[in-house]
Amino acid sequence: MAEILNRKLDKSSEYWNRACNTILSGTQLYSKGPETHIKGVSPIYIERGKNAHVWDPDGNEYIDYDMGLGPILLGYAYDPVDRAVIDQIKKGMGFSLVSPPEVEYAEFCIENIPCAEKVRFLKTGSSATEGAVRIARAYTGKKHIIRGEYHGWHEWTAAGESVRQGGILSELKQYVHKFEYNDFDELQKLFEKYKGEIAAVITEPVILDAPKNNFLENMVQLCHENGALLIFDEVVDGFRFSIGGAQKYFGVTPDLATFGKAAANGMPLSIIAGKKEIMDAVDRKIFISTTFGGETLSLAAGISVMNELKNKNVTEKIWSLGKRIKEETNSMAERIGVNIKLEGYHCRMAFDYRDAKGNRDWLYNSIFMQECVKRGVLLGWCVFPCYTHTDEDINLTLNVFEDAMKVYKRAIESGSPASFMEGERLKIVLG
Repeated sequence: MAEILNRKLDKSSEYWNRACNTILSGTQLYSKGPETHIKGVSPIYIERGKNAHVWDPDGNEYIDYDMGLGPILLGYAYDPVDRAVIDQIKKGMGFSLVSPPEVEYAEFCIENIPCAEKVRFLKTGSSATEGAVRIARAYTGKKHIIRGEYHGWHEWTAAGESVRQGGILSELKQYVHKFEYNDFDELQKLFEKYKGEIAAVITEPVILDAPKNNFLENMVQLCHENGALLIFDEVVDGFRFSIGGAQKYFGVTPDLATFGKAAANGMPLSIIAGKKEIMDAVDRKIFISTTFGGETLSLAAGISVMNELKNKNVTEKIWSLGKRIKEETNSMAERIGVNIKLEGYHCRMAFDYRDAKGNRDWLYNSIFMQECVKRGVLLGWCVFPCYTHTDEDINLTLNVFEDAMKVYKRAIESGSPASFMEGERLKIVLG
């Protein structure tokens, strides 16, 4: 049994009250806001982190599995990366001309990422997908984009959503079409409906469900038969599945790909990677230019991450930790008799919560996450093992999961699960 911590959250609450008066929406990323955790029970702020642990402003310690929503691949304040950044900051963060780390990191990308014959650096995953779509439209001369799930906040992709449409030109919606992962028939129908007009398909190569019936290979063929490009959004997958991303893991090479999040272990860095033929063809046609694309601290961090991936068993350890968490969690759920399952690949997992009849409800997620954070385990949308999670971390986590499952079972069987909530239940957000 894991101990329920005696915590105060006063400073977190105070900061949030101040933020609501000073910051649009109170947060820079909706998915980090209190609506995506259990307000009143979860901390709203994290003040510092080390390895796989974080501390809130009130001094409470947690084992973290959201890992900055994906960027923390190696661990918080990971010494080799921090040293690389400190060494670079003594030289300067950015200059009046381009800097050698740009070339050094580009060569690392080209060496390790299958589709990377030329690259471009930006700061966020959203900007990278925006740039990749612009390249695809310039290269093909076509306007329409078929997209999978979330690909960022920029106008081309946000126009395909149904919420937060303020300020987005309604006429853009006609050029953005969504499809479900693994639904190849739907994809074919969209190509037929907009025959000769599709510039690109952009999708994550994998989220949780494995590609079925040669889905990835068939997408490549379908795109090329119709004069379209295939873009893999590897902002989340990249560097977790392997040093070359999910495309290397699955052995399927797209025309373009975007990377971000874990590229620099928390420093802001994203990548557009693509085939030389495509990049050279659009070079004089497109405008992608940003002052901080060559900011040297993030590039130094990125180079350090690549070195760690090349020279240490980072990928193997992350997958091994994830395998243990997934197998023991699912076995535990079956033993206790709760309809909870940890799904996905071992480097990127997510919980599926249901009641005895198989129904989903955000309330069920809320109950489990609430009971975990009370005992010192911080969960978000995904479970991301990192290189510095330890066996002791996993042992404690599994004990916490067992206690949380037992509360979950009582809540479901009570017929009034909402009465088990001590804070506010989760809400669906975009971004």
